[in-house]
Amino acid sequence: MMKRSHTTVLDDLPEWIVIEEILVWLPPKDLFRCRAVCKLWRSATSTDKFMLDNCRRQPLLPVIRQDIPGQEGVRFVVFRDKSVGADQKLCPIIQHSKFHNLLGACDGFLILSSESDFWICNPATRKCAILPQPRVPSSSAGVPRIYIAGFYQHQPSGEYRVLWFSHGCLRGYVLRFGSDKPRIISRPSVSSRLPEFWHQGEFDSCYSSQVNHRGSLHWLTGIYMETAVDIMVFDTVTETFRWMRSPGRLGRRVSLLEMDNKLASCIDNDASIEIWVMQDYEAEVWALKYRINLLAMNTSPQFKYISKMALLNQRELLICCHTPSVGPDYLLHCDTDGKFLGYYELKEGTYSTYFTNQYFQESMIPLPFCEMQEEGGVDKEPPFFIGL
Repeated sequence: MMKRSHTTVLDDLPEWIVIEEILVWLPPKDLFRCRAVCKLWRSATSTDKFMLDNCRRQPLLPVIRQDIPGQEGVRFVVFRDKSVGADQKLCPIIQHSKFHNLLGACDGFLILSSESDFWICNPATRKCAILPQPRVPSSSAGVPRIYIAGFYQHQPSGEYRVLWFSHGCLRGYVLRFGSDKPRIISRPSVSSRLPEFWHQGEFDSCYSSQVNHRGSLHWLTGIYMETAVDIMVFDTVTETFRWMRSPGRLGRRVSLLEMDNKLASCIDNDASIEIWVMQDYEAEVWALKYRINLLAMNTSPQFKYISKMALLNQRELLICCHTPSVGPDYLLHCDTDGKFLGYYELKEGTYSTYFTNQYFQESMIPLPFCEMQEEGGVDKEPPFFIGL
């Protein structure tokens, strides 16, 4: 890239091509190097629009949690199939953390929690800060336990906001970053949509299958039920709730995905996987798009059952498979046509692996609350080590 005159070959190209067609596609780690080379590049890549466009062009990677043997901490990794060497396929984004729950991921930001403490971080910029919680009135039993149900960017204002709810209560709170003064909001009752013998459960982001699609958060209630359930939808523009019909198919595990810019539902019955895609969002019309027979993959190791799956590159699946007690578990990699692409062995005695419901895109966007930066909260030593 360098000429003898100490200029780069990019100097021969128009500025807009360099910025909008080359730099915008680079991962943040490479962009930071480019910013150190040229003042013009640093200025052009520091705008809000460029940083958001760059984030949107990064791969959307499922986040996996691993328990660290012999320690209280966990680490969070992403699967990179094109990495050099099999041991590098699971790349840490959080090396060690006492915060076991990943509650939100949006535009490169991660929200981690442990009991009543919450942190937000950007692994690419290695910045983090304590996440403020809404000030909610206490009850006779003490301060109510609250949980995060959603994390999103409010498009009209550009603000990043967190949706909180109290356990066992329909009252919730919308809180923008940098503030501890929430706006009260109410959600529908989940019990009204479940069979009589099922009690109402929470739909916090740590356990619920959810996806941010077309400017709305979608939660699939009752993901472990062998019965059809509805989808709860939260419009992040109007910040109102509504219900949506699910495919109505039964399975041991059901999860929501976004595939080729369409809402999809993945249904697992251990031996086979069905992927239903919403053909008409307004009319709520679903159609079966893929059926994958796992037993037909002769080149894959034998497995007893699968626990969870995630989408890779819009056309590939990563499946956590559990083998009989005599063999190690592994991550099965296949495409939506049922073609076997390989597997990653989870060596016994090293890490216990769990899929989260979150997807991570690298981003160079700074933490979006000036108040904490002024107070020095961003520079406070976090209770975890960032791995990127």
